[in-house]
Amino acid sequence: MSDQTLNQPQETSPVDKPEPTAAVKKTSSLLSSLRLPDTYSASGGTTLPLKPSFGKMNKHRFCRVHAGVEYKFRCLLVDDKENGETYLAAPNMAGHLGSLATAKTIRLAVDNSGVPKLIGEPDVDPSGRRNLWQSSYKDAIKQAETDWVRVEANMKAGQYEITKSTNDLGDPKWPNQSMEELINEAFSGRIIDSPDHPYIRQIQGRI
Repeated sequence: MSDQTLNQPQETSPVDKPEPTAAVKKTSSLLSSLRLPDTYSASGGTTLPLKPSFGKMNKHRFCRVHAGVEYKFRCLLVDDKENGETYLAAPNMAGHLGSLATAKTIRLAVDNSGVPKLIGEPDVDPSGRRNLWQSSYKDAIKQAETDWVRVEANMKAGQYEITKSTNDLGDPKWPNQSMEELINEAFSGRIIDSPDHPYIRQIQGRI
């Protein structure tokens, strides 16, 4: 064998690449369907409604109160201050709850970020006694039907201070849910409708 023959590159036979299996093809197709397009925006999804809470008007954020009668719900409320809970009570539970149940009107409020909150508007004292906490809070709710306000307790004066926004914060962003839907969400698991409710059992010494 000559040196020229030895120096020539050896020819190699091509190696056939294996065909992708059906499982590989299926996985590749699935991954392609999961890939986000370059134009994807996280804000392009469907935003679910914000869940409401129950409490008082915010002292840090300005809010509005819905004036419509469809967003007024008069009922019995029970403040369990020891555990920081508020219960919605059925009218036929009044005899079991006594003075612990207070008649109030639940109103719908939203702050300037669009966060919904249910608030309790106190009834006028039937005895005619003047209660500055209640009357000033009712004044704040009335003012908030037309203006953006925030409310803060003034302990020295024994009443709520009402501050009206100096800037135009625009129209309130009311939720689309009905009042019944909002109350069901806000008071889920906190409705007293039976004498065997744990709260009634507790105040009657049956626990």
